[in-house]
Amino acid sequence: MHTSHIRIDLGAISGNIRAIGEALAPGTVVCPVVKADAYGLGADRVAGAMVEAGARRLAVFTLQQAAELESRVSGAKILALMPVEEIPNDPGIARLIASGRLELVVSSVAQASRLGSVRLGRSLPIHVEVDCGMGRGGVSTRDAPALLEAIRSLRSLDLVGVFTHFTGSDPAAVAEQGARFDRMLGGVSHLLGPRVLKHAASSGPCFTDPSQQRDMVRIGLGWTGWLPSAAHHEHARVDPGLRPAVTWRSRIVQVRELEAGSTVGYGSRWTAPGPTRVGLVPVGYAHGYPTLSPDSPESHIVLVSVGGGMRAAPVVGAISMDQLVVDLGGLEGFDAGRDREVILLSDQLDSAAGLHAISARCGVPPHMVLSSMATGIPRVYLTEGMPAIPPGGTIHLDATGDAGRSKAVG
Repeated sequence: MHTSHIRIDLGAISGNIRAIGEALAPGTVVCPVVKADAYGLGADRVAGAMVEAGARRLAVFTLQQAAELESRVSGAKILALMPVEEIPNDPGIARLIASGRLELVVSSVAQASRLGSVRLGRSLPIHVEVDCGMGRGGVSTRDAPALLEAIRSLRSLDLVGVFTHFTGSDPAAVAEQGARFDRMLGGVSHLLGPRVLKHAASSGPCFTDPSQQRDMVRIGLGWTGWLPSAAHHEHARVDPGLRPAVTWRSRIVQVRELEAGSTVGYGSRWTAPGPTRVGLVPVGYAHGYPTLSPDSPESHIVLVSVGGGMRAAPVVGAISMDQLVVDLGGLEGFDAGRDREVILLSDQLDSAAGLHAISARCGVPPHMVLSSMATGIPRVYLTEGMPAIPPGGTIHLDATGDAGRSKAVG
């Protein structure tokens, strides 16, 4: 019924959360970011694993996302990053507010006044976002003192955090924006109590510049087992020992022998240099498999089962809406009747089919590669204790798509 599936190792995610916490400075809090349905991996399942692993605060973007997680992450605080001025009449949001677990972001005096006028029966925890160079959301460093003064006068608002968001992980930019944030904090120290969290770093700067860890780090891509680029893994001053948690698998549904000079795909962009064996994989850009950057000198690479292992093979021709073609000619020992499994996204950091390699070939952030995988593709959740799945093996699922501790069968 389905042409591919995405395996999400909840055990690896739990281990990443624990490893990140152990790699941080003492007292620094981990706040995993699970917006956009945890980058399309399933926020309810992923967030539940994070909380079980010790996460006590999560970040989402919208109030709807917060409401959807309310019952799944009982006990954890949820920070909604999108500035809002109205509190919807939603049972999940009401329960979060009543328990003091919902935290909102404020970036203007008008927004603070609007939220401060809402009668909720208790004070509303808020974080102030300060723009130190991102030029997106937040209050300017110039206007931040006035906003903090206004919040201090509103008894219905409880300031629990002040943060900024770096434009990236470039060391010079991080240092400059971090210094700007520090200068702002120094000028408003009299408005901040000792329990107000100061936070700035995401997955990249968290480990390439540990001085930016501060009181809390917002970890997005890191909890999946990857940092924002391969360079971050190589140059991290603190190595958290992350383990990638996601693979995307499909199968070859047709094998063909092409004559020399045969072309493949729309536009005839690839021509067989000689007699060549190719395989058809029923996945394309409609499923979220990314197309190459126009100036990419490389082809996409997938892994194909050969014997008992996996071998790299190039994707040839243009990727279609729901199909792609793999050159099998270089796979010595390939058996068309047996070797059918294909890994489109590998969980190996240095794989040519890994997240960073795909991201580089497409010229898009790795976050985009993950979040673009179509929602209609089944997500298969592997829990801690799940036995290894052999190449070409299958797994038994329950009605939720959870592999649980069921055995892999070849």
